[in-house]
Order: sequence, then C-alpha cells, then structure tokens
Amino acid sequence: MWCSAMSSEQVAALNKIVAMIDQKAAEFKNEYMRWPESKRFANRKLVLDLIDDANTLGHAVKPVPTDLLEDLKRLGEQLQRLR
Repeated sequence: MWCSAMSSEQVAALNKIVAMIDQKAAEFKNEYMRWPESKRFANRKLVLDLIDDANTLGHAVKPVPTDLLEDLKRLGEQLQRLR
C-alpha cells in the first residue's frame, strides 16, 4: 500500500511541475524578446530547473513516463537556443 501511495504522490507532484513548466515556458516563448537580458536569463533558468526536477522525479515514477521526459528534453533544448 505504501508504494502505491508514494507513486500516486509522485505522479501528482510530477503533474504539478509539468503544469508549471507549461505555463512558464509559454510565457517565456511569448515574452522573452520584450524582457531585459537579466529577466530572460532568470526565467529560462527557472524553466530549465523545473525540467531538471521533473526529469529526476519522472525517473522515480514506475513506469517511467519516457514520452513526457523526451518532450521536456526537447523543450529544454529549444529554450537553450532562445537567447
């Protein structure tokens, strides 16, 4: 029982992190050209850190959500290219 409760908590936490990533990444992509460099850097770092957190948590969930983690990896690569 403990394992299944832990897993559902991990999935819920992962879903919350992914929702934050979606929101912050969309805001970044829409607004980054209007922001000063310091705000661009801070917001990109925030999203990339959230992606790292989601990746770590995603690997702890069984079964591992590989499609989601690949999507997040691609998003991180896209954000790295936006300067």
